[in-house]
Amino acid sequence: MARYAIKRLLFSAPLLFGLSLLAFAYVRIIPGDPVTAQLGVNADPELVAQIKHQMGLDLPWYQQYFAWLGQVLRGDLGLSFRSQLPVSDILIGRIPATIELAAGGMVVGLLLAIPLGLWAGFKRGTRVDSVVTGGILVGLATPAFWLGTLMMLLLALRLHWLPSQGYIEFSEDPARNMQLLILPSLTLGAGIAPYLARLMRASVVEAVTEPSVNFARAQGLHERTIATRVVLRISIPSMIVAIALTVGFLVAGSVVVESLYNWPGMGRLVSDGVSERDYPMIQALILLYGLIFIVVNLFAEVLQGLLDPRVRLS
Repeated sequence: MARYAIKRLLFSAPLLFGLSLLAFAYVRIIPGDPVTAQLGVNADPELVAQIKHQMGLDLPWYQQYFAWLGQVLRGDLGLSFRSQLPVSDILIGRIPATIELAAGGMVVGLLLAIPLGLWAGFKRGTRVDSVVTGGILVGLATPAFWLGTLMMLLLALRLHWLPSQGYIEFSEDPARNMQLLILPSLTLGAGIAPYLARLMRASVVEAVTEPSVNFARAQGLHERTIATRVVLRISIPSMIVAIALTVGFLVAGSVVVESLYNWPGMGRLVSDGVSERDYPMIQALILLYGLIFIVVNLFAEVLQGLLDPRVRLS
């Protein structure tokens, strides 16, 4: 197991290198440049040229790339073009809010997906399965910004059950922090729930063919007991990797959800960085997201191998 983890980490180095190239190229493909975004299109050309020289944007692209890559390898993510503050300091201040939102979204997603997927898979071919599967397809096709706007209009502005926007640190006011977290977590969790429910259903359909399920039925156990104690136990290990894969959905969804609910996390940095053409910030975020995705998936694969003896990692 340890050898497998080390091998995967070594193979991840070329992947991160390729990701750095893509991140560097992506921000320069976006129309516009940081200086124009800051000064406007009618700025003095001499001033624009001076600031570009100070930022190093007048150098050939390969010199800019290797200079930035050298900084990253030394642990320096550079200065934000927008605020002129170290990118690493900005990220450290935003990571806790993103982790809190991602954890809340994951909890909501699992609370919705596991019962629905278990119910639909255990009732395969019935009307229940058709209704749940149809709901899953509708959920997969629903845009996060539309769902979030609808929830905000209904739960916050119409019914006044929850605050619509804002963020307060947990250490400052735990009750208010949890109250502000509910609506973004519901939006983010509802976005990943259809994907998880679909995979849960597939895992349950496979699990019901296991000999242990037939043995439980032969013992005369109630169907609900078989579903919750036997089928669910068999299905959970195969769902671990699927849960890890939802990190990508959480990352993509957090950009929309954080902007919609004014949540000060890394997703807001992505949208602000793109609008301001903040090259160092966007490049650092893409690398960070890639690293998180690699580490989480590696952890999930190793954990699955430990929980399910049928899985062999080599």
